[in-house]
Amino acid sequence: MLLKGKPAADALIDKLSAYGTPPLRLAVFHPAGDASAESYLKAKQKALARLNFTMELISLEKNASADAFFTALDKANRDPGIQGIMVELPLPGDIPAHEVNLRIDPKKDVDGVSYHNQGLLYATREERIVPCTALGAVLLLEHYQIPLAGRRVLVVGRSNIVGMPLFKLLLNRDATVTVAHSRTPDLSRLVGQFDVVAVATGKAGLVRSVDVRDGAAVVDIGINVGPDGALCGDFVPKDDKEADRIHYSPVPGGAGVVTNAVMLRNLIECHRMQQGR
Repeated sequence: MLLKGKPAADALIDKLSAYGTPPLRLAVFHPAGDASAESYLKAKQKALARLNFTMELISLEKNASADAFFTALDKANRDPGIQGIMVELPLPGDIPAHEVNLRIDPKKDVDGVSYHNQGLLYATREERIVPCTALGAVLLLEHYQIPLAGRRVLVVGRSNIVGMPLFKLLLNRDATVTVAHSRTPDLSRLVGQFDVVAVATGKAGLVRSVDVRDGAAVVDIGINVGPDGALCGDFVPKDDKEADRIHYSPVPGGAGVVTNAVMLRNLIECHRMQQGR
């Protein structure tokens, strides 16, 4: 079965529409000229429009200074007309990622990267502001009723915005979780031992469907730009018939679509927190 993202995203957005939230504004710090980031940006704009939310685009050139970036970030933190902030990767120039996590207002942190929101995720079972991509992957599995409780799940990837928060979200759902990464030896052999595989490394073709056991599910969170300019994931299905043997999410059209719906969910949660709710 193909785990298409649109039905899961539509279900979440329908639920969000019922809240009657006023128009909100999201500030996006965008690395100009990055092909993957350009793809993400268009998808964000399309998702925001579905709830009549708007975007303030802050373009970052490759030689942008840290001082200029943090001045703009502090301004967005203070601006009452901005309810959410997202900083897209890769960061240009000499901007330190850890400083972004310290300086972004946790109540405007739509992607859950601030150390405050990360601490709540790891130290508690609270899932109020959670990295969009990680939560999107879980919601995609839940929409298609892929069992997680008691199942063996392999997360391939260890980033602070996808792999590690996904590990915690899966633990919250009583899965037995193993974390691997691009340098794990015998990864192809390991993949075949799990009921669910979530791959998020940014390495095209790292996981092959021939290594996935019958009936297992694969969530492909990777996004890469191939030599022909087309988007592809980290997972390679052997052919279209693999959807009869295993469950997997396509790229594009899979987990990324749900990620943008979670962005809307988190923006609304940020607004609620700013209102003291």
